Amino acid sequence: MMTELYDIWQWEKGEIPNEICDYIISNIDSTSFEKGSVNKDPVVDISERNVNIQFSTTNWINALLCGYIRYANHANFHYDLSDWDKEALQISKYSKGEFYKMHMDFGPDIHMTRKLSITVQLSDENDYEGGDLIFYNHPDEKQRVTSVRGKGSIIVFDSRVHHEVTPVTKGVRYSLVKWYHGDEPLK
Repeated sequence: MMTELYDIWQWEKGEIPNEICDYIISNIDSTSFEKGSVNKDPVVDISERNVNIQFSTTNWINALLCGYIRYANHANFHYDLSDWDKEALQISKYSKGEFYKMHMDFGPDIHMTRKLSITVQLSDENDYEGGDLIFYNHPDEKQRVTSVRGKGSIIVFDSRVHHEVTPVTKGVRYSLVKWYHGDEPLK
């Protein structure tokens, strides 16, 4: 089931079957994780973003995510998306104490053409505590929405929406993250 919330579209738990989520997690190359940086800064500052990430160009996962992005874009966002993939998908692994403070996926350099972001929850919501994905209408407003947490849930949102991942307090949270671009920057 899909729900619409602000500029956020969510498909509930189980949209991606558990077996596929488990398959992705079990085939992650645990040796290729690195600390995530902010804006490709070579100096990793874990005060803003503390998460282990790796990038993947696995074609079938990209194709799966592309289908959901294209559907949400056609139904709601109506952006002119590029026909070619500009960034690899990211696998995020949040362990105890790890987080990503409020940010937008849209920004300078290559991020100027990001239009839609997608995340897939790979972990079972009972396997970790904390680690909530929270969206804000505006960074100065207190109005916020906590996204679905169910394993296999999908969230598509405008890359300009402010969001954060709260600190994980127990267990490990795995997710897929991908950004879809246009050929021209958003204005």
